[in-house]
Amino acid sequence: MATMFVSYTAVLRYIESESKRKDIYWKNMIFESYIKGLESQYYLVGQAEKNLKVLRHDIRHYSSMISLLLEQGEYEEAKKIIAHINDVTEENKVVRYCNNLIVNAIITKMAEKAENLDIDLRLDLSVPKEIPVNEYEFTAVIANLFENAMICVKELKKERRYIDVKIHCSMERLLIQMKNEYDRELSLDVVTGLPKSQKGEGHGLGMQSVQTFSDKIKGDFDCFCQEGIFYITLFAKF
Repeated sequence: MATMFVSYTAVLRYIESESKRKDIYWKNMIFESYIKGLESQYYLVGQAEKNLKVLRHDIRHYSSMISLLLEQGEYEEAKKIIAHINDVTEENKVVRYCNNLIVNAIITKMAEKAENLDIDLRLDLSVPKEIPVNEYEFTAVIANLFENAMICVKELKKERRYIDVKIHCSMERLLIQMKNEYDRELSLDVVTGLPKSQKGEGHGLGMQSVQTFSDKIKGDFDCFCQEGIFYITLFAKF
């Protein structure tokens, strides 16, 4: 009996230790994703502010040149200067995808990656400043889903290289829907229902992270393949 009790205690301690280790692992993943997103966002904002300060400083010179050119009847040259000012303003415009800073940072980073891979992102986003779930975990979920989708489509032909994304969050409910085409054979685990990683053991952790988040908020997480398109849905009511 004493031996059984000691063994039982040892097993419980091992399970507790493993649980804590996994929690730390997921938190590290979450914070890494969060920090990278914010670094990208703040860098963009900083660069934009710097460039716009230079433009504001020089605007009086541009105004003088435009006035002088108009007096001389050099209308085309004046138009070129105005076009230059518009171009600088447009280039340094910071895109706001949603009102939540952290989520916006992650979306900005993912949009930048997608642009580099020539992937068409079709975004439908509605995320307020305050949300009823942990922002760090939520952004990690978004980052994981985006990265998986981009890996899936980056080798496809241009016309098939797209990702449809719908993320709506309110104090009452959360909905994430994503879909994209795929070429490689996708197989779903019969137990978890999640896609099996083609890279073997130790991979596919991103989808497990999404499943963990869904379980935590008592959501419904589902993914399936139909006619060459991979669908993912995460829905929860609060």
